[in-house]
Amino acid sequence: MSLRNLIAAGVVSAAAIVATAATAAEVAEKGAELGKWTSDAPAAQELAKKTGKPLFIQFTGSDWCGWCKLMDGKVFSTTEWADYAKDNLVLLYIDFPRGKQQSKELEDQNEKLSEQYGIGGFPTYIILDAQGKQLGQLGASQDATPQGFIDQVKDVLIIQSIDKLLSAEDLAAYKAAEAEFAKLEKEAEALQAKIMKEAQALQTRFDANRAKTDALKAKAREAAKAK
Repeated sequence: MSLRNLIAAGVVSAAAIVATAATAAEVAEKGAELGKWTSDAPAAQELAKKTGKPLFIQFTGSDWCGWCKLMDGKVFSTTEWADYAKDNLVLLYIDFPRGKQQSKELEDQNEKLSEQYGIGGFPTYIILDAQGKQLGQLGASQDATPQGFIDQVKDVLIIQSIDKLLSAEDLAAYKAAEAEFAKLEKEAEALQAKIMKEAQALQTRFDANRAKTDALKAKAREAAKAK
């Protein structure tokens, strides 16, 4: 594989995996109902408070994002997900489409929420407790299954009551492990950023040398014609 292709693969590795599923489900523009997607953030937040259920926010690019379509097809369009969500989650759908129009009000709401939660890519799934406290964040996976993703959601929700489920010793060990994980995650992100920067620099050098060799080849062809 060429240098150009290696770099491109690192940047858009998942973009080529495009599922044929449509959006996760019908999305209500106003109001909220337990287990059904809505784009009405205030209504979803109010329902979460009223029912005491966690709020699951999906940040997506429904009509262009390959990973988003993949997760729609593998998880959100399944009966397993629907059966779990209807009793356990308030679902908020925050979409950033490229080929369909949204109202100015909806665009402003979605931009504000994206900034609030520091969304850097799609899809991103944010889970909040009923009072709006962020419990965790999930992402897409090529190997996702409905039950596997539901288990990830459940693992995040355990955080709400983990201090009641573990002994003081185990809780201290858990918090220490979480702190170490956060540290390692930051180090990994920094390393990834460094690698990408170096790869981009290599690509610039590659392009410059390619342009130079192409120019010299053209010069040689012209010289050959003159003889």
